[in-house]
Amino acid sequence: MAQNFNFWVILCFLISLAFVIQYKFLDDTKGHNQKYNTIVSDGKGYYAYLPAIFIYNDLNFGFNQTVEKFDHPETWYTDYRYKLDKKRIFTKYYVGTAIAYSPFFLIAHGWSLIMGWQADGYTAIYHGSVLIAALFYMAITFIFMGKILDFFSINHWAKVLCILGVYFGTNWFYYTTWEASLSHVYSAGVISAFFYSAIIFTKNTTSKWGIVIGVLLGFIVLLRPLNILVVMFLPLFHQRFSDFLRWMKSLFGKPLVLSLSFLSFFVVLSIQFIIYKIQIDQWYIYAYLNEGFNFLQPHFFDFLLSIRKGFFVYTPLFLLSMIGLVFWFRYNSFQAFWWIITMIILVYILSSWHMWWYGGTFGTRVLIEYYIIWIIPLAILFQRTRSYVKMIFVIVACLFVFNGVLQQYQYRKGIIHYEDMNWQMFKDAFLYPIIP
Repeated sequence: MAQNFNFWVILCFLISLAFVIQYKFLDDTKGHNQKYNTIVSDGKGYYAYLPAIFIYNDLNFGFNQTVEKFDHPETWYTDYRYKLDKKRIFTKYYVGTAIAYSPFFLIAHGWSLIMGWQADGYTAIYHGSVLIAALFYMAITFIFMGKILDFFSINHWAKVLCILGVYFGTNWFYYTTWEASLSHVYSAGVISAFFYSAIIFTKNTTSKWGIVIGVLLGFIVLLRPLNILVVMFLPLFHQRFSDFLRWMKSLFGKPLVLSLSFLSFFVVLSIQFIIYKIQIDQWYIYAYLNEGFNFLQPHFFDFLLSIRKGFFVYTPLFLLSMIGLVFWFRYNSFQAFWWIITMIILVYILSSWHMWWYGGTFGTRVLIEYYIIWIIPLAILFQRTRSYVKMIFVIVACLFVFNGVLQQYQYRKGIIHYEDMNWQMFKDAFLYPIIP
């Protein structure tokens, strides 16, 4: 079965690659070639660490004001620098995403040098390297998602249909093949690897797996510090809460394993602190300055249901996950209950961000890294229902996937606004779906 699932991973990779080649590099509609616009928006800040370290030796990002601003007008310009004073300049973006696509950047940079091409970090080959990195992490996510669903005894076809449906029918595909420089697809890959490693760690609590867990969790935090919340979901991978507590007790009985895990976590995390020290001569700064959370005024229901950016509005496939919770309760009430509690906490925290809609985005992008958690009850729905009911849910799921594909097209064409959707705009997009 693993071999058959790998076929679907390869197929989705090739389909995504074909889409990228066609619409990012060959399509020149209205004279605006997209091959220069993958490293954009927040992605500029994530990516900047790589040319800063490997090309310009400048972690104060002076090249942002020269090379980026004047030498590459074809790329959407963003000033991602923040100043403490005239000499101390930093970026609010964390280094983890840059680490995620650094091997692909280095290949692109090395190839540019060998071929005698312009090797300043911002030509089309560098944008392409980030797209390939996103496709690689997509494949990694697929593989580990499949292994995690095996833990829940999901059969092959339910696993394939759920993962492929979620990938193509939600904003996951968009952020893999279009705005690939943002952090979410990379977080999804590392989080999936972390959850699978956690499953192995519970059965094989050794120093080796303790180090793996520590490294992956450190990487997850380097990508997006708030993703430390993934640890809340760890009890899901136990049959009962008492099993989880028993395992935790046994872990604390192995101080060497625990120490190595914490040490590896902090070693990885220290990369960010070292960069801060180089940039601003201090070990830490709250990089987002005047941005933050307002936990007394969460936009919980806006986050889930609003026309502006509601999760269920632009990712309706996961409405079926809510139904799947009913079937999950029937055979493991603890896991289903824990899913609900932790997801409520997660949504509460995410919706408390001062900009709860997270700026110019397609849908609720900050939940992409948690899609593996949402896929579990969706897969259980298809696994546990009877054949005639299952067929109804499959048809509904296909309609939702089609809707997701259409909305991705509408977003790319500007039919769905990147930030300020309202009822009238949503109605127009529904009635006139392909008119820009």
